[in-house]
Amino acid sequence: MEDRFEAAREVIRRMGIGDDWKAVFDPDMPAEIDQAARGLIDAYRRVDLEWLLEHADPELEITQLAELPDPHTHRGRDGLIEALLDWPRQWEDFRVTPHRIFAPDEDHFVLHATNGGRSRMMDIEVEAEIYFLMRIEDGRLTNWDMFGTLDEALRRAAERRAHRHDDHAAQGDRRERA
Repeated sequence: MEDRFEAAREVIRRMGIGDDWKAVFDPDMPAEIDQAARGLIDAYRRVDLEWLLEHADPELEITQLAELPDPHTHRGRDGLIEALLDWPRQWEDFRVTPHRIFAPDEDHFVLHATNGGRSRMMDIEVEAEIYFLMRIEDGRLTNWDMFGTLDEALRRAAERRAHRHDDHAAQGDRRERA
């Protein structure tokens, strides 16, 4: 297991998350969401995999872009490791350039970024704008969804808000892409 952890650390290291990310935070985010988002980015910057795992819900669900040829859903803390190893390892010189981090509500934050790199399968350079929708509950990351448009990310956040007090629907939210 430790080899996977070290491999995940290396992926994070190669992403080169730096202090420039601090400049893209919306100053009007709710305190709990702001703290969670900054903690997540700081953990990436420090390459602190233990912090990331500690602040991931045991039932965390990470869903890749539906438009990908073979999209994956990763679950739990092991799924977080797998997600870290999955997408970036498909690219040479994988990089993430942040544009904006903001909270559409008191449960989520959106990280808008451009992902880029050279495909390991074909000799082409690819860049894509991605909207990562992160859901926080009790200081832990419970959902991490990836979308190609801001409208899709905001629509998903609104769906979750609508189901917030409906236990059955909320549980379905966590498993809807299973």
